[in-house]
Amino acid sequence: MKPIRLLVARVLVLLPGVGVSQPADFDPALARDLSALCATHTFRDLYGSDAAIMPEGYTLIHTSTPRGMDNLFQVFRKGAMGVIEVRGSTADPLSWMENIHAAMLPARGTVEIDGRPFDYHFADDTAAAVHAGYTLGVAFIADEVVEQLRTLDQQGVHDIVITGHSQGGALAHLLRAHLEHLPSGRVPARLRFRAYAFAHPMVGNAAFAKGYGEAFCSTGTSFSIINPEDPVPGMPLAYHDHRIFSSGTLNGMVSGQDGYDVRSVARSALFRMFRGTLTDLAQYTSTSVEKRIAKPVGEVRLPPYREEMNYAPMPERVLLEPFPYPLILRDSTILSNDSIMQANPRDEQGVFHNKALYRKAPGFFQHKPYNYFVAILRRWFPDRYAALRVKVLPENL
Repeated sequence: MKPIRLLVARVLVLLPGVGVSQPADFDPALARDLSALCATHTFRDLYGSDAAIMPEGYTLIHTSTPRGMDNLFQVFRKGAMGVIEVRGSTADPLSWMENIHAAMLPARGTVEIDGRPFDYHFADDTAAAVHAGYTLGVAFIADEVVEQLRTLDQQGVHDIVITGHSQGGALAHLLRAHLEHLPSGRVPARLRFRAYAFAHPMVGNAAFAKGYGEAFCSTGTSFSIINPEDPVPGMPLAYHDHRIFSSGTLNGMVSGQDGYDVRSVARSALFRMFRGTLTDLAQYTSTSVEKRIAKPVGEVRLPPYREEMNYAPMPERVLLEPFPYPLILRDSTILSNDSIMQANPRDEQGVFHNKALYRKAPGFFQHKPYNYFVAILRRWFPDRYAALRVKVLPENL
């Protein structure tokens, strides 16, 4: 058994020009590369290729088939290091259901999916509880991940890093915990695991976070890289930035209705549940989600829900500087409007003092994968940041 050092929970604010220490085992260069790998999905979706974001020296050797609730992972190799990168939320409603399936399960148990049992083991502490949707996400990919780990071991790759952004980051933490608790012989003994999770929502209660931290964070092998203005890390529900989500579409997803208006939503049981306790809401929603996913993935049987919703952040958080949003005029005609120009002074650089004239950043701008990559460059690799031609993707503005 590995020795366990006393856990000291650290929250590190890393701002340019401020001399704040970072964990001795935290590797900024690795975080830079992993954040780029997490952004490969964005680049393929937007531009048809990830060549512009792929870090040097990494080779994609496996992409899993999307399964379950649109869960997918990639395997990369760089020399003797392998990377398991778990994809975050997609526009598929099933992926969204995984996020909102936020009732809590015991951290050790069995789920049954379409008659197939999956034994999960994230923590020994019987007080530990975890997110039901993310437990299912691990169940859909874990066996294939183990197969890929055996292949990497046969190739002489024993240093394994598990990573992901948003939902993918949540799954990265749970997947790491699951792999570490597998019975002897299920994964090659020579493998050494690390986890770098970006922008992830909370995955378990305080007992789970404490046990995970003592086992992995205190040994310098697990980190959560977070933007403090990103709303998702503060959520037990990881609502993605997409117009598909609203109170109405949440109701529609779990009820199976394709058409609804504000009045029907206001009368719905789900909407009324928002006036109840968070635990009741999560259990109501999760039960509805289980019924909705039965057709595409098969009947799901879970352990009884825990009567709690006390999600807790993971320890060893590395906090990035909030991402600056470009100054973009709300109305391009302002510069040709003499009355507005005379009434609103500008500084020497031509920037209006009245910030109301500029667009506000979209609500989830601070959550975007590419922005995390750019923020890491800005903090630790200023020369590369200065040379970066595109500092904000146009689609994120």
